[in-house]
Amino acid sequence: MKRTGYEHKNLSTLPWFHWGLNVEGAKEFFFVTGQCDYDKDSVTKHMNDPVGQARHILQQMEETYAQAGYTRDNIIKINWCVTKDVTEVQTTEILDVWADFIKDNEVKPMGGTWKRIHGLIHPNMMVELEVVLAR
Repeated sequence: MKRTGYEHKNLSTLPWFHWGLNVEGAKEFFFVTGQCDYDKDSVTKHMNDPVGQARHILQQMEETYAQAGYTRDNIIKINWCVTKDVTEVQTTEILDVWADFIKDNEVKPMGGTWKRIHGLIHPNMMVELEVVLAR
C-alpha cells in the first residue's frame, strides 16, 4: 500500500494531518468506532481533563486495532468531536497529544471533521475520537 499526503497552497502545513491523502493498493480497512474516555463499567477516567481523555482514547483505540495486527502507521483518517467545554488552549493541547502519537508515522493521516458539540452521551465525556486504518 502506498500513501501520499497532499497540502494546499493556500492553507498552512500542519503537524497533525495532511489536507488530502491518496491511498493506493489498500486491501483491508479497519474502522474504529467513536470512543470516549471510559472503562467497561462506564467510568470516566479523566474527569474534566479533555487532554487526558484524548490520550486515554488513543491508547484504548490502539489496543483495539492492534488485535487485528494494525499499527499507528496504518491510520489514514481521524475524526474529532469535543464538547463546548473544551477551551481553545485545551484544543491545541489535544492536537499536541495527537502529533506526539503519530510522530513516527511514515505519512500523516488526513484530518476528518472536527466537531464541537453541546455534549456527548455522558456528561463527564468531553472528547470522542474515531479512526480509519488501511493496509
